[in-house]
Amino acid sequence: MTLHRAARALVIAAAWAAEVACGNSSTTPTPPPPALPTAAFTVTFEQNPVPFRSTGCSFSTPSGWYTPARIQETAGVAFTVTTLTQKLDGAAAGFLAESFNSRFAACSGLSFTPGMVLANGAACATVGVCTASTYATYQFSLAGTDANGHTITFDSPVLQLGAR
Repeated sequence: MTLHRAARALVIAAAWAAEVACGNSSTTPTPPPPALPTAAFTVTFEQNPVPFRSTGCSFSTPSGWYTPARIQETAGVAFTVTTLTQKLDGAAAGFLAESFNSRFAACSGLSFTPGMVLANGAACATVGVCTASTYATYQFSLAGTDANGHTITFDSPVLQLGAR
């Protein structure tokens, strides 16, 4: 082997050793697995704004604002609800504290599992507030975990409450 060929072989070996040591290789790296989808929702209110009603809200407080609501899961991932928070004028309303199961149920003709919004499913409720007080807006928030392990907090659109 000539000195020129020996030097060339040494340079090639050194370059290959550096490439291996740095973790570079000529093979294509395995791509990471695709991210699992996250549950997503849309909410529709039958009326928005909702008019004030002097009767029909509840037995103990007949006046207030109320309308049917539907929450629809749109990403194909089931969602388990741990918390329902109802808000008036942007603040949590303690006197409206209740569970998801006490407010939401099956929508007409659909399957329902208590405490959940099924993948591509929906849950329905009558929402609003029965009160002698005056408020301008209502909103609900759901917190929980989807079937792919994502922790989610979802705020409904704001429901405008009509004048008394």
